[in-house]
Amino acid sequence: MSSANKYMNIISLILRSLGYLLIALIVISSTYLISMSGIYHTPTTFLSSSNYVSPSNKILIVGGTRGVGLEIVRTLQDRGEDVTAMVRSTSNVKKLNQLGVKQVIADALIKKQVQAIFSQNNYGTVISTLGTSAKDLPARQNFIQSMIYGEVKMDPNKRPDFIGNRNIIDSAKASGANRFILITVIGTGQSHDALPPLARRGHKDVVAQKEKAENHLRASGLAFTIIRPGGFSNGQSSGKAKLTEDHLAFSYIARVDVANLAIETLGNDESIGKTFNAYDSDMLHLYRIFMD
Repeated sequence: MSSANKYMNIISLILRSLGYLLIALIVISSTYLISMSGIYHTPTTFLSSSNYVSPSNKILIVGGTRGVGLEIVRTLQDRGEDVTAMVRSTSNVKKLNQLGVKQVIADALIKKQVQAIFSQNNYGTVISTLGTSAKDLPARQNFIQSMIYGEVKMDPNKRPDFIGNRNIIDSAKASGANRFILITVIGTGQSHDALPPLARRGHKDVVAQKEKAENHLRASGLAFTIIRPGGFSNGQSSGKAKLTEDHLAFSYIARVDVANLAIETLGNDESIGKTFNAYDSDMLHLYRIFMD
């Protein structure tokens, strides 16, 4: 066999190998995306929509410097509500300052600080989106890494997901607050099986902490609503997001839609004492969170 033929055979082998590798990657990627979707269960019952009703009292937002919390602050501020954001002394409050939002300083993990802000103010409504942010983790990792390798281990006593929310719930109860909205995550409690298996692996530690917070709120005697979203998009509202008591429902959802759903429950008595999954039929697939 000539040298030219040998080289051609080698090149042909390499090309075939690359082709097989590409096919394997496509199959693996497709399987992953399908496994991380919400196509396996479709809810049929939803919380009835209601017009916004002002709580007519002072509202405290915890976790309002970013994400869903910031969207809630912005919307309530636009509605003319008396809104205050609880922040840490180290929080980035640039966006809150731009909105002209009142702020109180307390670390949710320090019970005395939380008690102090409630004793000095008369908050009738509390909305908490408090949770562990990527900045709080001992090592940064992205969404895909957490699915594959699992979430970075962190001392539960340094996570605000349970302890911080517990301090807020207890202080709200002691000060006479009459409404509490808690944003957690799909995967807690009865929604365990709704969370895609790979996501369960990546978020099992934080899910356990948020479940404790949910249970503590239920036992508090406060008029509560718990909302569990799936993965977040930073995009615009789809106009299709709803709340369902079907705990097997899973989808991705825009942060602004979660904020709108939380605010809508304030004046909806049918939401009191209930736990909902946030569901968007237009956001069933993982790739949707990268499109907006």
